[in-house]
Amino acid sequence: MIWRRRDDMSSGAPRMRLGGMLGEAWRDLATGTSHACALAVGLACLIVLLAGADWLTIAGIQRQTDDYVAAGGSTWVMEYNNHIDGAACDRLASLDGVEAAGAVRQTDRKMVFAALPSTGVPVVEITPGAREVFALSTAGTRAGMGETDAVTLYPEGVMLSAEAAKPFKASAGSLLTLRDGREVQVAGVFDWPDDGRKSGFSYAALTPVPTDSDETFSQCWVRTWPETKDIESLLRLAGVGSGMESTQERPQIAKLNMSKGSTWDSAALFGARLTAYVPWIALVAALALGFIVTRTRKLEMASALHCGVPKTALITQVMLETGAWAVSGVLLASPLLAWVWMGNADAESAALADTLLRVPVAAVVGLLVGSGVAVLLTRESHLLRYFKNR
Repeated sequence: MIWRRRDDMSSGAPRMRLGGMLGEAWRDLATGTSHACALAVGLACLIVLLAGADWLTIAGIQRQTDDYVAAGGSTWVMEYNNHIDGAACDRLASLDGVEAAGAVRQTDRKMVFAALPSTGVPVVEITPGAREVFALSTAGTRAGMGETDAVTLYPEGVMLSAEAAKPFKASAGSLLTLRDGREVQVAGVFDWPDDGRKSGFSYAALTPVPTDSDETFSQCWVRTWPETKDIESLLRLAGVGSGMESTQERPQIAKLNMSKGSTWDSAALFGARLTAYVPWIALVAALALGFIVTRTRKLEMASALHCGVPKTALITQVMLETGAWAVSGVLLASPLLAWVWMGNADAESAALADTLLRVPVAAVVGLLVGSGVAVLLTRESHLLRYFKNR
């Protein structure tokens, strides 16, 4: 290393100008003295490895959460025969954490189509709010909607289960002729897999009815995510007031599907994941890397100190060099972060980016600290020893 410029202060203490430090840093980078290219690639590999591992873990938790919600694990059903206020049940959808809510009641009627006059489809009456509940019957969380979207719904018409719609190849917007000559529009087709959820809807026609009448319903369905802690108390608000105390019958509240467990705390799983510590690993690994790489240049740095270069100037130069290849390494790893950002919804992208960006930030901080410590530990008085051990 050759220092070409040194000015004397009035006090006699030497000071390296910024231009000189930049020039030395640039020459070290350009000539390969600092091994910037190899170190940038190594840093990029470290970031991709650690951030990628954390992203895969988070994605796994998200998939499990989507499966739980899509199976009906976060959908609650209150059964209370002829004691459910449909309008009150629908209004539960306005509460925080509730994605959809609606009332349901079974009937003895069947919908007979002209194409299959000998077979009738059982009719289930639902409130307008329940349409959304069934539309989301196999959809995961809002974050996972890209893979399992809610079914398309037309403003009017009946909803058919996939099994009931299959013989007619019906879809949202189709017009089907009944046996009596009337036509009915299909508002949407919903899936009802045999995965442990409440039975009775895999072959059914859901007919929406108004909620402004005196007629009551038998069930109130609420789909919620994240799950509201007091959801059972909220469900009871849909019960008809006088019946809640005057009859011996009590409302039965349970989840639509218990096959995937009674509870699912994705926030706890996220906080307890092993890869939550990858920023600290990145910090320690980068600190060691910065220290070792800079320490290998101790003879060069001791020579500079012997020539009268101030240690502050030497630290500044090393920080400039380290920062240059550290930023290059982050840029090389940036496609992973960009891919994660574009592959998720806006809110989830922001949260994931905030989590994953901690890895490169910690790595850069570790590199700078490690390099700085290595310079501070370099002594001009050890120049001869460094030379002998080179």
